[in-house]
Amino acid sequence: MNQRTAHFSPRRLSLAIALALSASLSVHAEQDAEQDASSDARAAPFSYWPQADTERWECSQCPDVAGTEGDVTAGVGYVSEESAFFGRYTGLDDDGFYFLGGARATYRSEDEKFLDLEASNLGLDTRSVGLRGGERGRYRGYLSYDRIPGFVAEDPRTVFRGVGSTRLTLPDDWERANTTAGMGRLDDSLTDVSLDTRRDTLGAGVEFWRGRAWDYGIDYRRIEQDGFKIQGGSFLTTASLLPVKVDRVTDQFDLRVAYRQQDWHLAANYHVSLFNNKADSVTWDNPFSLGGEQGRMAQEPDNRFHQLTLSGGWRPTARWATSGRLAIGRMEQDDTFLPATINPNLIDPGLPRSSLDGRVDTLSANIRAVYAAGSRLTVTGEGFYDDRDNRTRRNEFVQVGTDTFIGPTRVNRPYSYERLGARLIADFRASDKVRLSAGARAEQVERTFQEVDKTETTAGWGEIRGTPTDRLDMTLRLAREERRLDDDYTPLPDVIPEENPLLRKFNLASRDRDQVRADIAYMVSDRVSLGFSGDYAKDDYEASRIGLIDARDTAYTVDISAAPREDLTVSAFYGRERIESTLASSAAFGFPDWTADQRDTIDSFGLTLEARDVGREGFDAGIDYGYSSGKGRIKMRTGAPAEPLPDLESRLNTVKLYGRYRISENLSVRVDYLYERFRSKDFTLDDVEPDTIPSVLTLGEESPDYSAHSIGTSLNYRF
Repeated sequence: MNQRTAHFSPRRLSLAIALALSASLSVHAEQDAEQDASSDARAAPFSYWPQADTERWECSQCPDVAGTEGDVTAGVGYVSEESAFFGRYTGLDDDGFYFLGGARATYRSEDEKFLDLEASNLGLDTRSVGLRGGERGRYRGYLSYDRIPGFVAEDPRTVFRGVGSTRLTLPDDWERANTTAGMGRLDDSLTDVSLDTRRDTLGAGVEFWRGRAWDYGIDYRRIEQDGFKIQGGSFLTTASLLPVKVDRVTDQFDLRVAYRQQDWHLAANYHVSLFNNKADSVTWDNPFSLGGEQGRMAQEPDNRFHQLTLSGGWRPTARWATSGRLAIGRMEQDDTFLPATINPNLIDPGLPRSSLDGRVDTLSANIRAVYAAGSRLTVTGEGFYDDRDNRTRRNEFVQVGTDTFIGPTRVNRPYSYERLGARLIADFRASDKVRLSAGARAEQVERTFQEVDKTETTAGWGEIRGTPTDRLDMTLRLAREERRLDDDYTPLPDVIPEENPLLRKFNLASRDRDQVRADIAYMVSDRVSLGFSGDYAKDDYEASRIGLIDARDTAYTVDISAAPREDLTVSAFYGRERIESTLASSAAFGFPDWTADQRDTIDSFGLTLEARDVGREGFDAGIDYGYSSGKGRIKMRTGAPAEPLPDLESRLNTVKLYGRYRISENLSVRVDYLYERFRSKDFTLDDVEPDTIPSVLTLGEESPDYSAHSIGTSLNYRF
């Protein structure tokens, strides 16, 4: 097993630099196959042709943009039911009234200065505000803010106090027991808690130009995440689901400079990402008799990432275009370790060092060249290289099992990998109605401290696109990929507990993948269009005895769009996807003696209708109906009678209605109605009370199940 300590070598660094710079660092390559490719024609562009005098040209169709315009929206809405799941990503999680507000304004001056303001959902937790301004061709800047709420659990209950802090305690009169059934004060101690998340993002940036060649910019983004997550805390054979506080901040900076000429450009970008976790650990009281009185777990540690990227491009002729990119980065993490144990009944074995002092160096490079060989054939070639060099030191750590016992000594494994590959793509226009495409890819990945030292992947695909008539467009694509191991699959010797030697991890195992995709678009008439798309993929792990054996994914979608009249549009779609997989395992730690077949089926349907000037001029209306259902089925084959696992089910019906009436040229009123009905069945949640599982104290959360109505009315004024 190759367990080298990876680091940059002169050979690798030279290879990466050569990959990125051999194409002279070029740019985006839109080809014009009909353009003359002679160097003489490009040496003095347009020098022969007389230049037109455009000084007095006027655009008769362009509006006068100088001045200020915009609109303001204000109104009120109402939600009938309180549901965290209904309010996911929308902010409508509470019942009652809420404010509807938004604004948009633009300013343009005659000397090319501009200012744009946009605000939406001001009365909801999904509010956003953006401001952008500058002077065209010289500078521009922006400020932005948005908030996104998230869903964690429906109606959870907990016995812990101090929710929202990093110290979770039990009530003073709590009775510890070996099982949840023996916890006499459990029911009286349960309290309702609201578990959700919130992400606030603040952005700012400025960009300015010096002439036509130089471009400078700086961007800043701050992401604040707070709320809760559910995490399990265990003591050997017992566990509790904990409402763990989330309070973390990510600051990101980007500095960039670019230089452009007619046929080439260079750019440099420096990126910094700083992650700070203000809730870096959680301590909780043990509600069970077994184990210590308290437990403590670390959360995501503070860390930082720096990366310098150089990119550019060169287009020497009209037929050739090349581009390249080289990125060098470093990840670091040196947060202080928590103590090995806080159990006073155990002897603290100590730690080999005070922090991980982790460091990972990254290097990636790629080059790309595109050649238009005449008007019919275009060839694209690409080479890529990625290296993740984990330079964290290896040390021996004495394991403390869930603050309960002193375990064996373990050694950390700093994973590294090196990836090298190439792609080749050819596009050929056989005729005005037929286009052929084909591609091939080869990739080699070397890893350290893994069961497989090296994998080699080859892939190929072909595609034909035809337009038999002006109204019909058809595409068929076939693809195959093969991944093979360069050596035997060898289980790691120091894994505790030992793995079954027949187990193959699906991301490292040999695999054959076949894919088929078909698309059809047909214009029945100028007012009606039909569409169909279908996908099929199959993964086969023939060499795997234990683990994932095979997987299949089948999906198709049909859609129709129609405009029966100038003032009426209708569209509808239906789609189905089925995902199937087979896994094998062994209860006797040997050859496979049971399998599990899993099948997920998802159906979706949508219908949209929009009409203008309904009944009278100035009144618009629309309806949007959506339906989605999913069913997950797990079938166990053990060789003995066994109760099947219950199906996992979910069903969502959504109806949206709106009506808008223009009272005057500047003033309009709008009414919106939303109905959402959601039903789900999840055997891991349904009828699982906090004391249902003897060895696990749960939160007693429920599968989302609700019917909610929301109605709102608003006025919009344009100026």
